[in-house]
Amino acid sequence: MPTHPARTVDEPLSVLLDLAYEVLGIRCDPGENFFDHGDSMAATQLCALAARRHGWTVTARDIFAWESFALLAGMIERVEDERRATAGAPGRGAA
Repeated sequence: MPTHPARTVDEPLSVLLDLAYEVLGIRCDPGENFFDHGDSMAATQLCALAARRHGWTVTARDIFAWESFALLAGMIERVEDERRATAGAPGRGAA
């Protein structure tokens, strides 16, 4: 029996690299920059797939700002962890 909590989504880096493969048609390394292989239209496609399949809110600007797949995946993981943590918190200002 595992001693660590189960994740509700696959590891973001693995998923992100799989999505990049689907969009770009090549396997990318975690340290690579998306724009070394794709353009803004491909980035938009990646964002749409990430949102539709995993509920992630990733923008083309995020892909540009985070210089590697590994850094982008770290951002996604932090945002998802925060979202899960606040999902169970009581609402503020509720009557």
